[in-house]
Amino acid sequence: MLADMEAPQTAPMNYYYLWHLTALGVIDADYGSPPVAPPAENETAALEVHDPEIGGNVWDTIAAAGPIHPARVALIDVGVSPDHPNLATRLDREASIDLTSHRYGSRFAEILDATTSFDREEKQAFFAGLDITPLGNLGLSNDDREYLDDIVAEYAASQGVVRRLFHPESVFASHGTCCAGLIVGEPAVVAGEGEPSEPPESAFYGDGSTPCPSANRNIIPYFGVDPFSRLISIRTSFEDDVQQFIAAFLYAYHQRVDVIVLPRGLPDPKRSRVIPKNELKADLERWKNQIAADLFARISFAEQGSFELAPKAPQKGSNPDRAWHVLKQLIVAISQHIPIVCAAGNSGESQLIYPANLAADDNGIIAVGAVTVEGYRSGYSNYGEGLTVVSPSDDGEVFNRHQLRVDRLSPFAAQHDYEAFGLREYHYSHFSLLTTDLPGAFGYNRGADPWSSIVPFGSNPGIGGGYYTTFGGTSGASAEVGGICALIQRAYKSQNDSEARLSGPAVKSILQTTSRLDAAVAPGVRVLTADCMNADGEDALDMSYFFGFGLPDVRAAVAAVLTP
Repeated sequence: MLADMEAPQTAPMNYYYLWHLTALGVIDADYGSPPVAPPAENETAALEVHDPEIGGNVWDTIAAAGPIHPARVALIDVGVSPDHPNLATRLDREASIDLTSHRYGSRFAEILDATTSFDREEKQAFFAGLDITPLGNLGLSNDDREYLDDIVAEYAASQGVVRRLFHPESVFASHGTCCAGLIVGEPAVVAGEGEPSEPPESAFYGDGSTPCPSANRNIIPYFGVDPFSRLISIRTSFEDDVQQFIAAFLYAYHQRVDVIVLPRGLPDPKRSRVIPKNELKADLERWKNQIAADLFARISFAEQGSFELAPKAPQKGSNPDRAWHVLKQLIVAISQHIPIVCAAGNSGESQLIYPANLAADDNGIIAVGAVTVEGYRSGYSNYGEGLTVVSPSDDGEVFNRHQLRVDRLSPFAAQHDYEAFGLREYHYSHFSLLTTDLPGAFGYNRGADPWSSIVPFGSNPGIGGGYYTTFGGTSGASAEVGGICALIQRAYKSQNDSEARLSGPAVKSILQTTSRLDAAVAPGVRVLTADCMNADGEDALDMSYFFGFGLPDVRAAVAAVLTP
């Protein structure tokens, strides 16, 4: 075991801040010659050279193939910072909507004048003209279809509001801002006089003006997977309010977006449950665990609304699952028209969270897991049946009876005698994703100025970690794949027109056929490798169980669209 292995690395590795784009093939990068011998399980799979030579990119490939028609990506999350320099020109403010503060949607008006008070609201019909006839009957019964038709009719006739209040996404949108940066972040160049920038910045403005670097020294030239596309923020909460999620998917469909990204799960009280594993149920049946088994049963009954611990239990005669069932069928039906990218989950289970677990061969739902630069599944990433692809992200420590994966550089690691357990050790990755952060004190990195969107106080200078943060999870991985789907759609538009788009299953098929199970996650050199996580001998299972169709090859995916 550990006694037979070489000592783990003794220093963290430096890495290119857009390493994940090179791992996916969005940017061509030369990290130097690979080592002669493959790395051992506890040895780093990254090269010794960490300042890559950057070559071409797929953005220029698409630009050379035809006109640039931005794809439209709907991000269903907690919101996106409207004033982040790397997102300001990528966020479609006129189409973004907040479904948490008003039943029929709200939007923030940024311009105040002498005739407008802070508390004034204006009505606006965000869902006017909503028509889901092209979706068919969605596989619903007559009663359920009538139920959905009533919802659609209500929203089509609804009136949302445009508010002139403090922007809520300036205080609670860190997760969405991180995901948005990975999808469509751009270098924050400004239009003006000056020397022309090198591609791809030179294509950001179509008005004949010359793009120049931003004068803000706290801004870096950041790139998402597709910085030429646009993002629509559909803000939802974490409450178990099925109506806002139905409204979110209806709105995304109504906006005729090209990609939908859902980088988290939905709180469906029935479908979001993780089924206890057989070994867990067997342990609960043992005499010494009878108290834990009793508690487990009580909690389970409470979740089903049949126990006194459930204060939100439905009244007799109601059918609380109807709306959630309609939502499920709606998601599957929309995915036939628009690819829906979902995070696989961060609980390390061998089953996907909902609705990623709806991914199937006959729909356009794309379930995304996370892998590290070491070539292993991220320690927290869910995996199993239905997984579509994986994408680069950070790592998570694991210490169970099947494996050991710890940060050996942590001062706490030295305090524990892990070797006494004789566990198989997998190398922990220190690589994480760098992305855009919510400016101000409410972001992950807690910048100095929380009131950046209020005009009298000016703009956030980004001091104190206000603009960027490390990020990861299957949220980050799914955001990257959302950007890849935008590239696929944009490549298709370059050969057709701005209104053209591929169906959800078509985009998913291209992604699957061009992904690779024998790929290394650059700058790492170890190819994708299975690990034992939840069962003995689990790493002997088929590779697709851990990685789906593998790591996307963006250049191959784009070429598949551009090739007649």
